[in-house]
Amino acid sequence: MMTALLRYTLVIAFSFLVLALIALPFLKPGSPSFVADVVGIIMLVALIVAASIVIRRVLRAEGYLAAPPS
Repeated sequence: MMTALLRYTLVIAFSFLVLALIALPFLKPGSPSFVADVVGIIMLVALIVAASIVIRRVLRAEGYLAAPPS
């Protein structure tokens, strides 16, 4: 259940990231909408990284992923 929720989170985050990247070339640098778009992109990338880390930890705890070699 937890992994499905995190996967949906990743799908939504990637969708919004693509939409924000598509809009970026059409915005004037320095305008408020450009700044909001860049801040949104940064937040989406942080969300994607955090969700990916949590998914890996959950899958490793459930035994789906092997432990990293030491």
